[in-house]
Amino acid sequence: MPRLKTEILIRSALRLADSQMISAAIAHRGDSDAGALFVEIEKSFSEAKLLCRTLGFDGGYEWVSLSGEGWRHPIDIQALVERERQRDPDCWVVSVQDPKGRNIFDQLDISDSDL
Repeated sequence: MPRLKTEILIRSALRLADSQMISAAIAHRGDSDAGALFVEIEKSFSEAKLLCRTLGFDGGYEWVSLSGEGWRHPIDIQALVERERQRDPDCWVVSVQDPKGRNIFDQLDISDSDL
C-alpha cells in the first residue's frame, strides 16, 4: 500500500504547527521519501523528550518515547538525537518548542494508512 512521503508529512505538520502558533522546524533533513522520523519536543528550558515514529504490529504508525517516561533535560535529548543521527544519517529530526508539550504530528488529520 502506498504511503505518504516523509517530507510531505513533515511539511504538513509544520504548516499546521505554524497555524496553531507552535514553534517547529526541521533540525535535520533526511531522505525525502522514507527516512526515519524523530520529534524532539522542548516543553521548557529544563523539560524535553524525544519521540520516534515506529511501525506497529497492525501496520499503522505510532509514536514511541526514546527518552523514557516523563520529561528530561534538553541536553540529554540532544545526546539521544546525535546518537540516532549517527546510526541513521537519512533520518529526519523535527524540533518543537511548545509549553504544552504537544507532538505536532498528533494534530494532523491523516489516517494511519496514509502515513
